[in-house]
Amino acid sequence: MTKRVVSMVLAVLLFLSAVPALAESLTVNLLQSLNPDDWPVTMWVYTENKGKLNVRNEPKAGSKVLEQVDYGSELTVLGLVANDTNWAIVQHKKGTNGIGYVMTRYLANHRPSDTDKVARENEKKKNQEELDRQQKSFRTVAEPFMIAARPARASGWVNFRNGPGVAAARNDTLPGGRELKVIGETDKWWQAVDMETGTTGFVSKNYVTVLAKAVPPEKQQMGKLNVNGEFTLQCLLPEGYSMQMINSMGTAITAFISSQDAEKPILQLSIVFDELYADVDRMNDLTDEDLKILEDSFTEMNDVDISYLFTSYGTKLLVAKEVGDDTDFVDFFSVYKGYSIEFVMTVNPQAKNQALNDTQIQMCVDFLSELDFVGAM
Repeated sequence: MTKRVVSMVLAVLLFLSAVPALAESLTVNLLQSLNPDDWPVTMWVYTENKGKLNVRNEPKAGSKVLEQVDYGSELTVLGLVANDTNWAIVQHKKGTNGIGYVMTRYLANHRPSDTDKVARENEKKKNQEELDRQQKSFRTVAEPFMIAARPARASGWVNFRNGPGVAAARNDTLPGGRELKVIGETDKWWQAVDMETGTTGFVSKNYVTVLAKAVPPEKQQMGKLNVNGEFTLQCLLPEGYSMQMINSMGTAITAFISSQDAEKPILQLSIVFDELYADVDRMNDLTDEDLKILEDSFTEMNDVDISYLFTSYGTKLLVAKEVGDDTDFVDFFSVYKGYSIEFVMTVNPQAKNQALNDTQIQMCVDFLSELDFVGAM
C-alpha cells in the first residue's frame, strides 16, 4: 500500500471516529483493505461512554475476559478474524499464543483528544438525564410474559443493565435467543428476569422479541396479611396437591400442603411479619453480615448445608438442606416486605423412598415463584 493511500485511510478513520455509528462498518472495510505487510497497526481504545474494552480469549461474546483496557489505551492490532471481521486480533500477553480479541468497532486510529473528552462528557450527562427520565416512568406489568434477546448483529449480543438506560452499569451480555421473563417496564426498557441465571435487570425494547404471552394459570387465594397495608395472598399449587389452612389472620399465615400420593413430599408454609426484617423489602437486600447471622440460626438447630437459589422473579431463597445421603427435609427461607417466608419440604412417612431429590426441590422453588402478594387497591 502506498504512503498516499495509507494517509487517505488514516484521514478517513480520523473523521469517522468522531461518528461511531457510521464508522463501525467502514472501519472494518478499511482495515480489510490492508495488505499482509501492513500489519501490525497501532490503534487506540475508543469505547462508548469512555468505558473499558474487554480483551477476550475467543472472538465471541461471553468468552473469558483476559483484561479490561482503559479508554484511550494503545493496542497493537495483528489483524481481523477471518470469518468474523467484527473482531480484531490484538497482541496480549495473557492470551493463547500471546493474542486476544476485541470488538473492531471500539478501535480508532488516533488517541482520543480533548475534544473527544468534552463530547464524551456531554454524552454521559445526556445519558444520565435519560436514565432519570426512564426511572420515573417505571411501572410493573399486570401479568409477566416472555421475551427473547434479539441482537442487532448476528455475531453480537444484548446488554442487560441494572437500570433503564445506557448510563446504568451492565450486569451481563445476553446472546441472541436468551429468554427473559418481563416483570416491569419503562417507556423504552423492559425489566426482566434472565431465566438461566435468575438475575433481574433491564433490556432495551429495541433489542428483544416478544414471545407468546403466557396465559396465567388459575391461582388459589390463601388469605390476607395486614401490618401497615393489606396483601391478598394467592398461590399456584403443585400438580396433585391440595392446601389446608392452619391459620390466616392479621400478621401470619400457615398452611399444610399435601398430596394423596404418599410418594410426594409434604409441604408446610409459614408467612409471618418479622420485626427483625421490618425495613427489608426482600431478602436480596440483606448484607453479607445479616445473611451470616441467618445461616447460623439454621445450622445451630440442624445439621444442614446452606445454599441459595432464586425464584423466577429473581428473589433470593436460602436453602437449608439436611446433610447426608438420605435427605428427608429441606427448608426454604426468604423475606418480602418485612414478612419472613419459610417453606419446609419433608418426606411423607408412608413413602417408600425416604429421600428428597433435586426435582422436588425445584418444585418448591417454582411454588415460591408463583406466590403472589397482591397489594390492596
